[in-house]
Amino acid sequence: MEKIFAKLKEEQYRVPFMSAMIIGLMTHMFMLVNKFPNVDSMTNFYFDQNMVTSGRWFLTVACGISSYYDLNFVNGLLAIIFIALGAVLVTRFFDVKRKSSLILIPAIMATFPAVAATMSYMYTVDGYMLGLLMAISAAYIARKYKFGFLIGAAILALSMGTYQAYVSVTILLCIFDIMLSILEDKELYDLWNKIFKYLIMGIAGGALYFGILKLCLLIEHKELDTYQGLNEMGKLAIGDIPERLKNVYYDFFAFSFRGHIFVDNFYSKIIMCILVSATIVAIAVIFFKTKAYKKWYSWIIMIVSGALIPFGSNILLMMSSKVEYHLLMRMQWELFIVLAVVVAERTIAEFETVKDRLVVVKTVSVVLIAVLCYNFLLMDNIAYFNLQQKYEKTYAYCVRLLDRIEQTEGYYTGIPIGLVGVISKDSYPTTNLTGDITDKIRGTDGDFLIYKGEQYREFMKNYLGASLNILEGQDVEDMYYSEEYESMTTFPDKGSIKVVNGIMFVKLE
Repeated sequence: MEKIFAKLKEEQYRVPFMSAMIIGLMTHMFMLVNKFPNVDSMTNFYFDQNMVTSGRWFLTVACGISSYYDLNFVNGLLAIIFIALGAVLVTRFFDVKRKSSLILIPAIMATFPAVAATMSYMYTVDGYMLGLLMAISAAYIARKYKFGFLIGAAILALSMGTYQAYVSVTILLCIFDIMLSILEDKELYDLWNKIFKYLIMGIAGGALYFGILKLCLLIEHKELDTYQGLNEMGKLAIGDIPERLKNVYYDFFAFSFRGHIFVDNFYSKIIMCILVSATIVAIAVIFFKTKAYKKWYSWIIMIVSGALIPFGSNILLMMSSKVEYHLLMRMQWELFIVLAVVVAERTIAEFETVKDRLVVVKTVSVVLIAVLCYNFLLMDNIAYFNLQQKYEKTYAYCVRLLDRIEQTEGYYTGIPIGLVGVISKDSYPTTNLTGDITDKIRGTDGDFLIYKGEQYREFMKNYLGASLNILEGQDVEDMYYSEEYESMTTFPDKGSIKVVNGIMFVKLE
């Protein structure tokens, strides 16, 4: 323990940890001290996180640290602590030394909008961020220790058992480390040894993950869910490879240019253009200055590594044709901004003899990335603002709906109720205050929190204290296509609620 506390006192550990904690709390405090659910939160006030059918067999353990209750402050604070620890490992992974870099890298990791998207699922955010920490730890341990790739494989399996998408974080860290090793003009043996260890870690970690998953499914007598094509995992036919590869690379470039995360306004567009251009130029300059270009294998490894970046970013698209990459699954994209910081530091180090002349370059790079982090902070809080607006509108809507239901002739406690359709945008038009920003931040988007019977039931029970016997299934579907439904008007009109064959139907659309 003394060694651990001694390490924490060192600047290279203390600065990134405190940077992530302070900036993380500044960014996400609004969400930590308020209770703004998303569409899934309403049915997960208490959830044991047994998600083995989704392939997340370790999530119940990861979330058990904070209990299985939806505790905003506790879960959120733990999530930020895990991010801070991950930030320390990332700075150590890349051997970052400059204080500005030790501050900026954690700032990127704490403010990146994928964190805000995950925070909207507060009941599970601590487990997910622990999964992210383990994904980073796997790469870190594999790089730092001689036989660390074996321990890294076990940790990677735990990370995938928490949230499969974070395997891309491990993959990108490994690819970036290989590319940076080329820039350091490492010998072929050193490069091959590093590549071999990373490959063994990835293969062994994936195999261990699938092995434990099969065992858990067997013990619990369950099968993988069809959600996101999980039941297709491991079933890749040779004929499917070209189409899936095309999807991998198309999605990578589509998100890069049209994802509304890196570029959501004029200023961020300018910043990203400068950062991307400067990083590519800096890599080329170091590549030639260190004379790495003279070695044939440097070219091959650099080109192959670059080509594998989209593949590593979207590897789940190779596992299933039905995967939809939403923002919670894109945490690895923060590493591209981290790479820009690392490359800037390496470039300045390579020109140590003229470092005084690089004061403008250093200042501009720090300012640009700081402004980008501030833009991320704004996006996060706009997303939280939209969550608040969704909650307020949903609360007001359900108060009116509940009152009308209880005042309708024929109502009695426990009467079966069929809520047919979705909330009418004609009667309740969208305010559309944050659409351009929150559309891509999964969990915080939209105007209302509810769109199906189960969510109405849970919202009214948990927020209005009313227990309604809300139906789902065939009775509601049959009513939807009936003449009685056609003749009804839309809520809140007078003729929008009717009792038919002992069931109270409410026409919402």
